[in-house]
Amino acid sequence: MSWSTAVTDLRTKLSDGATDRLRAFKRVFGEANGTNTIFKTFEYRRTTDFTTSSGFMGVYKNGVKISSGGISADDLTTGYFSLAVAPIGTDRIEATYYVQYFTDTELQSFLRLASNFLAAGDDYTQIVGGLQNAAINYASAEAYQKLALRFVDTMSDTYRLEDNKGDNEKIALQFKKSSEDARGEAKKLRDDFYENRQGQALAPLYGFALGNVSDVPPNR
Repeated sequence: MSWSTAVTDLRTKLSDGATDRLRAFKRVFGEANGTNTIFKTFEYRRTTDFTTSSGFMGVYKNGVKISSGGISADDLTTGYFSLAVAPIGTDRIEATYYVQYFTDTELQSFLRLASNFLAAGDDYTQIVGGLQNAAINYASAEAYQKLALRFVDTMSDTYRLEDNKGDNEKIALQFKKSSEDARGEAKKLRDDFYENRQGQALAPLYGFALGNVSDVPPNR
């Protein structure tokens, strides 16, 4: 049976659903000087569009939400957005929004790597049930590794790493550790399946019917 939920299963493992990662009243980048209207959220991949957001989602000025009509443009991929009216120097601009770390295409590439790791070829949808957990863990290892690299890259692109060097390094190191742990678990699960046949290492490979053999006297 085809593993049709592989991408969803991996996204669940990574806690990367559409509403899993909330950023509430988070400061944004950009100078409030009375003329600048372009600002940027730290995260690149927002799922909240400020030009259409409703409820509590959106951009806030001094704690008061700016209406969607007050956002003239928004780029979810890069995190940049533009305000219709430039805030002044005393204004505090924050935003509340959801983000996702990975696109479906990226998750599919991680699963293909996992499938090859398990000697199952490129088609991860054909991974058997006993190896799916190993595949999820290996794909998670690839995802965490990419997050570690992306985090450092994002930090260096957005502002100088030395501005908050200690905390930034800790986060990147945690992603690396998560990657190592997930890769180790994937190897353990793979080896258990292939070498121990999930606890049945001593069971016969085929259903032999064992009978009795009578002693035959030698010919004279």
